Amino acid sequence: MATKDIGDKQVCLAYKEFERQTLLIKTYEWPYEILMRITGQPFKVCYRAMERACKRGFIDYGVSLRSGWLTSAGKALTDESK
Repeated sequence: MATKDIGDKQVCLAYKEFERQTLLIKTYEWPYEILMRITGQPFKVCYRAMERACKRGFIDYGVSLRSGWLTSAGKALTDESK
């Protein structure tokens, strides 16, 4: 169980899923909850992976990392056409 086991693309996909859920339904999972479900890793590991992706410029946020959004680099990383 290490942060290195979670890739930046997985983190960005979790944020993309978070955005999709918030637009479609009233109850949603936070990005770290999505990561926990997808990877099977504990909260602390998932949150550290989110912090790492933010430091690398894939995620940006205002008040809280958990309610952040993808930057253009994060969107490019999750673009399925590439």
